[in-house]
Amino acid sequence: MASLVSSIPEEAAFRGYFQSFLEKKLSGPLAIVLAAVALAPAHCLTQGFLWPVVLFYFLVDSILGTIAYLTKSILPGIAVHFIGLLGFFTLIWPYDATRVLITEGGVKSWYWIHVVQIVICGLLGLFAFWRLKSSASSRSLTSRCSLTAVRGTERLKDES
Repeated sequence: MASLVSSIPEEAAFRGYFQSFLEKKLSGPLAIVLAAVALAPAHCLTQGFLWPVVLFYFLVDSILGTIAYLTKSILPGIAVHFIGLLGFFTLIWPYDATRVLITEGGVKSWYWIHVVQIVICGLLGLFAFWRLKSSASSRSLTSRCSLTAVRGTERLKDES
């Protein structure tokens, strides 16, 4: 329940209102970064102000901001946010207290497995954003062409 309760208002407030306000005043990428910079420290209130935590939340907030920017909607971000929180609360959080830090237990095989997962998922994510951007660009071009065609048709009607 917490996954759904927290993801909807956060996406609505930060991506729906704050980031979209910034997008009207600034470029999209700058608006995404500024919204992520503003939101990441708020997450650290419960997780601690350690640089890996701040960096993690900055990257997650940047990803969710990019999804909102490219889709022009907060709904995909709500779904991604919900799934991420659900995974965290069911798979990670219950076992987090027993996790041994690298500084205490050394680098083990699970570390390298996670590094490979990050690289693979990062590359897949970049590919997905590239496809989403291409799709958004082609939709924009199609809508501009349609609008031009409609205006041309209206001019022909006016002239006759």
